[in-house]
Amino acid sequence: MNPLFLLILLTAINHLTFVGVRLTVTLYAVRLEASPAVIGVLMALFAVVGTMTSVGVGRWIDRIGPRKPMLLGTAMMVAGAGLAFVWRDLAALFVVSIGGGTFYNVFFIAQQRLVGEYGRPEDRVANFSRVGLGFSAASFAGPLITGFAIDALGHSVAFALLALLPLVPFTVIWLNKLAFPHARKRHSKEAGARTGGGVLQLLRGRNLRRIYGVSVLSASIWNIFLFLMPIYGAQIGLSASTIGVIIGSFSFGTIVVRVLVPLLTRRFTPWQLLIMALVFASASFLGFPAVTGAPMLVLFSFSLGMGLGLSGPLSLSLLHDASPPDR
Repeated sequence: MNPLFLLILLTAINHLTFVGVRLTVTLYAVRLEASPAVIGVLMALFAVVGTMTSVGVGRWIDRIGPRKPMLLGTAMMVAGAGLAFVWRDLAALFVVSIGGGTFYNVFFIAQQRLVGEYGRPEDRVANFSRVGLGFSAASFAGPLITGFAIDALGHSVAFALLALLPLVPFTVIWLNKLAFPHARKRHSKEAGARTGGGVLQLLRGRNLRRIYGVSVLSASIWNIFLFLMPIYGAQIGLSASTIGVIIGSFSFGTIVVRVLVPLLTRRFTPWQLLIMALVFASASFLGFPAVTGAPMLVLFSFSLGMGLGLSGPLSLSLLHDASPPDR
């Protein structure tokens, strides 16, 4: 198998596990009668350590290569989901949230590095686009599989099944079935030239600040939806499988709109599309409190996914264009 396609498959499996664990943690916390504030803390814990350690993790991967970090991240994802099966208590969910989010982030950074090493430099845009479709497909399948597993087998067994999935990537990487090309080493002068000042220096650019603001806004809406939808669905009496379908329709919306991006960018400027995407997403978001039926929630979720799925690539494109050439 083409090493890139094998990497996309392994990455999709781990991403499906991450999405599934996050949904199961939310619904299990609701089942244990945790307050929305506690559930919000649980969701934040998936990202908090990764936010503070990503730069250090990236430097560590630069030194030792991506193979060992990918193995470590995958093994700890198995352990995190398995812990929730053995330790069936609200306290366990805090450990699962921290461990699952942190070590998935390690795997994510390492596989992004590996994608950049496959093929020629001119192939990278296409390679990252293919990987992005793999993420979207996993984000679509993860809630569906997890929701039906919870309804049929219960939360604890769902955690056990999710713990088994990352064993596939772990085994493939452990047996050296995935190619790890040697990265080109940068000369110290070249590496120093590319750093060109600190993060605060980039914030001085007005265009960059505007793009950062829009990026934070769209990412916040994305994560608020993934946090609120399971709670809202449980409050209005929807089953776990129905909630999974609703969240899956959101991911399907991101897939559809990303396929349409080349067509849209020929008719509108990136800023026009970005403003339209945020307005579209906001209108969709406002519709959720007005409905309780699953079909309308699926429709609003799909339209929200289309809006936010468009804002992500556009923000990255604008960020690339507005950044200094050496940054």
